[in-house]
Amino acid sequence: MLKNKLPLFCLSINFILLINTAQAGIYKHVDQNGKVTYSNIPSTNAQRLDLPPIVVMPPSTNSSGIDERIMQRRESMKFEEQRSQLQSKIAEEEKRLNEVKDEYKDGVPDRLGSERNYQRYLDRVEHLRQEIQAREKNLSALRSEMQSLTEKKQEPTRTTP
Repeated sequence: MLKNKLPLFCLSINFILLINTAQAGIYKHVDQNGKVTYSNIPSTNAQRLDLPPIVVMPPSTNSSGIDERIMQRRESMKFEEQRSQLQSKIAEEEKRLNEVKDEYKDGVPDRLGSERNYQRYLDRVEHLRQEIQAREKNLSALRSEMQSLTEKKQEPTRTTP
């Protein structure tokens, strides 16, 4: 009796699988308002879409050089970030230097109303002169840092085996 039921059981399993695979698909339904709905369940007025099969590629087994390229890309991004930061610092320092030089007016700045005492005026002139020197020194250091960064970037990267 068990032998008679086994083929019937297998046949019913195959029938269920056949039904599921026959209905597996993507359906597109557009309602009265023009709203498009995609579903894997068929509905009234739904169109079955015949989509190409999905192709899954196994990962490449030849990964030689990928780690090196990733490392080079990270270094390049780090270099660009440092370069960008230095450029913004240089621009900011140049802007402030020009503002101070405009106020300094070649050692003869305008006297402010609060500088009735001539010594206050001389102190401010000296302070402006020192600030110009400090800003020029900062600019020089930033430019040399930019130059060394550019030279470092131009050197070929050496990898250890």
